[in-house]
Amino acid sequence: MKRLRLRVVAQLVGFLLWLASGAGLWLGWPDEITSLLLAAGLLVFNGPIVIASRREREFKPPKTAEEVLRWYPKWWA
Repeated sequence: MKRLRLRVVAQLVGFLLWLASGAGLWLGWPDEITSLLLAAGLLVFNGPIVIASRREREFKPPKTAEEVLRWYPKWWA
C-alpha cells in the first residue's frame, strides 16, 4: 500500500514537472531550463515503473527447458 502511494505521488510530481516544462516553452523560458524540467519529469514519472519491472526480471527464476519448448512446434525441437 505504501509503495503504491509513493508511485502515485512520484507520477503526480513527474506530471507536474512535465506541465511546468510545457509552460516554460510557452512562456519563453531558456531552453536549458525547459529541457531539464522535461527530463526530470520523465525520470520521476517513469522511474518507479522501470525499477519495479527490473527487480521483477532480476529475481524471477529461469524457466525450465520443458516450459520453453512446449510453445514451439514439434518440428522445431
